[in-house]
Amino acid sequence: MRLSTLDRKILNCIQEDIPLEHKPFRILSHRLGIKEEKLIKRIKHLKDKGFIRRFSASLDHRKLKFRSTLLGLKVPGNKVESIAQDIAEYPEVTHCYLRKGAYNLWAVFLYQNGRLKKFLNKLKREIGRENILNLVTKRQFKLKTRVRL
Repeated sequence: MRLSTLDRKILNCIQEDIPLEHKPFRILSHRLGIKEEKLIKRIKHLKDKGFIRRFSASLDHRKLKFRSTLLGLKVPGNKVESIAQDIAEYPEVTHCYLRKGAYNLWAVFLYQNGRLKKFLNKLKREIGRENILNLVTKRQFKLKTRVRL
């Protein structure tokens, strides 16, 4: 499916903060110069087609007392699929990617208390301690996903 000019405008618009108002889509539709019903219909269509993964609030994990780490893992090719699936099942994992290089599987893990230690212990049993690079966040400079269309 090709995106229309209107669809691109809608996607650009809803990537920003949605007004916390009684009728937020009415406000957005005025910004876009279209009727509210049309906006809602287009958003539903874009979500059904997979251009919008989800429609939800974005929480600040730091204010909720969560920490984050980036894990680089050296995983043998024959184990990548099973280990990636195991990792992706954890609700604390926000991203999990296969990349080129010695450290080929990368994951971002948000945690509190002892959850990271338990997770790392499981990984150590599966691939060995020497195959895990744990890069705990010291300072965050940016956390925002925005695609200009």
